[in-house]
Amino acid sequence: MPELTVDVISPEKPLFSGKADSVTARAFDGEVGILSGHAPMLTKLGTGQVVITQGASSTRFAIQSGFLEVADNKVVVLSEKAVAVEDAQWVKAEEIAATDKELSETSDPARREELEQRLAWMRACEKLRLDVK
Repeated sequence: MPELTVDVISPEKPLFSGKADSVTARAFDGEVGILSGHAPMLTKLGTGQVVITQGASSTRFAIQSGFLEVADNKVVVLSEKAVAVEDAQWVKAEEIAATDKELSETSDPARREELEQRLAWMRACEKLRLDVK
């Protein structure tokens, strides 16, 4: 079975380019899994993880929105914000709690949206940290 060719790209730099057996990602409406031979697809990404698996090893990224495209055994992840496990600066529980508290005390809709996005990103990074332990 042919392998997938995978690229993960953030605005700062390409983060991954290589072969894989499978890719899983957090789409805006749930998890999506991609294997070789997957039908062409374009989906909006949510905040969460992208996991690229090759044999027994996997490479993980925390991502914050973007797009995932599949065509001809090629997967391209374009993310607004992405960080690899090796480059992650782990979020402290106190930071999550402080952001959550500020969110609960804020009534300005624009500020609430900003805090909700920050909190989702922090939780995605925290989940990534817990998954690699």
